[in-house]
Amino acid sequence: MNLQKRDLVATGLVAAAGVIYLLWLLDSLPTAMSGVRATGTVILALGFAASATAVVPTFGQLLHGNKVYLAVTSLLGVLALIAGVVMLVGPSETALAVVMAAMLAMWLIATIHHSLLAKATSPETAQQVHETAEPKVSV
Repeated sequence: MNLQKRDLVATGLVAAAGVIYLLWLLDSLPTAMSGVRATGTVILALGFAASATAVVPTFGQLLHGNKVYLAVTSLLGVLALIAGVVMLVGPSETALAVVMAAMLAMWLIATIHHSLLAKATSPETAQQVHETAEPKVSV
């Protein structure tokens, strides 16, 4: 699987969230992070950062892309948002588990989707898309 830089960054962020979640499950985090809210806040922040790095270059490209991908990832995002609010207000260990599961699912779906798009796009097409997305500035 040939991952783009944005997917590598997202993978690192999700992996960090996974390690923190596992350490929390094992009750091995420092006291300041041992609570559901503290751990959940860090995991949510890492999840938001992973999502921000792994999205398509523009919102317009997202809306004109694969509708099933958009629907599934949007539903997972809403699920993660609701679980995150419940986790922070509750605090709920179950909601923290749902946040982590939704984050892993979104990461897996996005990484596979991006990998398939990269394989379907020839180097020439990718260069044309890149040049169109970032206009050249002459000085």
